[in-house]
Amino acid sequence: MIDDGSQGDGLSVRDVEVRIAGSTVLGPVSVVVEPGSVVAVLGANGAGKSTLLRAVAGADPVARGRIWVGEAEISDWPPERRARAGVGWVPEGRRLFPGLTVEETLDVAAPGNAAARTARIDAMLDRFPVLADRRHETAWRLSGGQQQMLAIARAVIAEPVVLLLDEPSLGLAPVVRDQVFESVRGLAAAGTAVLLAEQDTGRALAVADRVVVLSRGRLLLDWPTEVAVGNPDFEQALIGA
Repeated sequence: MIDDGSQGDGLSVRDVEVRIAGSTVLGPVSVVVEPGSVVAVLGANGAGKSTLLRAVAGADPVARGRIWVGEAEISDWPPERRARAGVGWVPEGRRLFPGLTVEETLDVAAPGNAAARTARIDAMLDRFPVLADRRHETAWRLSGGQQQMLAIARAVIAEPVVLLLDEPSLGLAPVVRDQVFESVRGLAAAGTAVLLAEQDTGRALAVADRVVVLSRGRLLLDWPTEVAVGNPDFEQALIGA
């Protein structure tokens, strides 16, 4: 249950609704993501997973409800202001600039002066070593897994308070999926609040502290992962979703 007002650090979503062409496609949905935790959003295609993340990022307007990052209510803020407030977003499909190199991609996203940006880029290459040897490669030459790692690095180089990950394992080989989810858990361990929309239920549950199930834009359940795993009501919710 979410009280009115801000919820401290992390992300708080209260009774958010999104409408497109006059129809409600999401909501009302309420979710809390604590610092250092991962909340997995599960559901079939069209369940509203991406819409929830887009609403938090500011890409889809909120028709009703409120969103906080830390003590700041961001419900009416444009996407660029949300990014400055600490919202990092990795959209489905990565959306990299194919002609930019790994280093150029990170440099564009990094805040600060030249020295600060260089330090942040080096830190990202240390965190994602698969990119270090390819820092001068253009994005279109990278494998799908490397592109996904670059998209995540681009989102976290500004040290966001909240990270939104939309289907990060889509189209990746199993071993690369494991690497992606290992990086997700590492980001949470560093204190980031991670909201993860994912269709790979097994891997999502392996990294998540809580699990949310959506169906046709509605919230079916929001449980701790340890309660959900093996629970027949959770399995039934997934089937229903």
